[in-house]
Amino acid sequence: MKKTSKILIAVVALIALASVAFTVFPASAQKKADEKKVIDTTEMCKDVLGHHAATPVKITIVGGKIQSVEALPSEETPSFYQNAVKILDAFKGMTVKEALESDVDAISGCTMSCEALKENIKAGLKSIQK
Repeated sequence: MKKTSKILIAVVALIALASVAFTVFPASAQKKADEKKVIDTTEMCKDVLGHHAATPVKITIVGGKIQSVEALPSEETPSFYQNAVKILDAFKGMTVKEALESDVDAISGCTMSCEALKENIKAGLKSIQK
């Protein structure tokens, strides 16, 4: 009888512990999945120049993945810059690690602007790893 009681107590204790774990951990996992970070590289990358000017971006990360990368105002030549910002879509859906390790190809004709945009993205992502 004593052995059965001990087993029953152990089972009840495990069930109670499991219910607490399933109550607490999903909430923290959901919080992390919903966590949103927005990085503006205007100040940190003011010396990162494309062909003529700085090429700052705003990076939005939700749940550890890049949701969007937007080009912020720049004094780059508009016709070239409009083509260069097309590379920003390549980063959507990447994790921070994937984006930092990526080697997205520049667009022909606006290579300097593309390289500066990529440098802004990587500097912004590195800033949140610290």
